[in-house]
Amino acid sequence: MHVRSAVIKIFQENYVEDYYVNKIMKLCVFVAVLVGSVQFANADEGGLSVTDVWARPVILLNRPGTAYFTVTNKSDKSDVLAKVSSTLAERVEIHLSTNEGGVMKMQQVGHINIPPNGTVSAKPGGYHLMLFGLKKKLAVGDLLPLRLRFLHAGDVNVMAKVMKMPMKMDHGKMMQGMGKH
Repeated sequence: MHVRSAVIKIFQENYVEDYYVNKIMKLCVFVAVLVGSVQFANADEGGLSVTDVWARPVILLNRPGTAYFTVTNKSDKSDVLAKVSSTLAERVEIHLSTNEGGVMKMQQVGHINIPPNGTVSAKPGGYHLMLFGLKKKLAVGDLLPLRLRFLHAGDVNVMAKVMKMPMKMDHGKMMQGMGKH
């Protein structure tokens, strides 16, 4: 009986210890995710804040991805988004879509000027990022790491949440001027 009691006591002590270790680990993971999501949602560097970072899903690996964001410059000095990279893409290009005579055209641009005390949004129908050579499909809910390199503010690391389209997008304004088909 003594051996059985000892085994039960050891099991109960280890169970209680494992229970609390599990709870503490879950709490730590929750706090880390919470802190990380706040950091990624609003990276602020050198007077610039990068917000509303999102990317569209990509279901075929041979197709490029697209990502969007808003940069707010809170300084009296202009800056330039000169380069973007991602660990999940071979290359990232900055593109601009324009409407020319009712026809949407897209072209690669070398940079985006960020005016002093101004805001520039990369959104559907305007500036956006094209991600080529994706290393994995991008499903709704995934996170896409992006490094935005500014001439003055330096590198700003953000995470783009993969989603179909943010709820606050104004589809009417986005579609205005695209011409009738």
